[in-house]
Amino acid sequence: MADEIITSKNNDTVKFLLSLSDKSVRERTGSFLLEGKRAVGEAVEAKLATHIIVSQGYAKEKEYSVVKTWRLPTTVLSDGMFSRISETKTPQGIAAVCKIKKYNLQTVLEEEKSILLLEDVRDPGNMGTVIRTAAAAGFGGIIASDGCVDVYNSKVVRSTVGCLFKTKIIQCKGSFLNITEEIKNKGFCLYAAHPRGGKDLFDTEFSRKTAVVLGNEANGLSNAMLKQCDSLVTIRMEKGVESLNASVAAALMMYEVRRKK
Repeated sequence: MADEIITSKNNDTVKFLLSLSDKSVRERTGSFLLEGKRAVGEAVEAKLATHIIVSQGYAKEKEYSVVKTWRLPTTVLSDGMFSRISETKTPQGIAAVCKIKKYNLQTVLEEEKSILLLEDVRDPGNMGTVIRTAAAAGFGGIIASDGCVDVYNSKVVRSTVGCLFKTKIIQCKGSFLNITEEIKNKGFCLYAAHPRGGKDLFDTEFSRKTAVVLGNEANGLSNAMLKQCDSLVTIRMEKGVESLNASVAAALMMYEVRRKK
């Protein structure tokens, strides 16, 4: 029997998909919307996809037979309605509703040796790139302050290019300073990325349990957070260059940690 094709914006499934653009709805339902062939495949592999959404055009493609093998609830939207729920200019025609996986902080701190701490990173593109780089560099945990952009924001999700499920992400509530103190008590040394006055990155020796700490794009780390850190680390730059992009600085630090370990 042919799949029913949904064409109405008043359909309950369409309304739910559109509502997932709201952070409060994502938090309440524990779900977010993910787009793209590769990303959806990663979500299915991670067993976090709960509902597959495809466009009418995609349902006519050969690849749709693979979707059928996943044995997940699947909804077909008209091409116009799929464009309505998509936040990309050229949708690939496939999306998934996914569960937000929750991680226990204590477990992450016991299992991982290299983690990333993010204080008030606000730019979705930076956040997505940092998540992608952390996964590539072998950083198994990312601890983000309450002031950071929501990791499940659609722009962040797209920027991770399918790497969202390859590292353990915890978005904290409450005092980030208390959380960092807890992290230090678990044996981690905190290395703050700082534009001036720190030890040269390439001369820094990292501890067995390393936490790289990155701050807000415009203001850097707060003074209170800098006092919490064990070492300030500076990436050497030519004269006249004020600072590096936050995601670039994070990448350089994480890969230097990886190289030295």
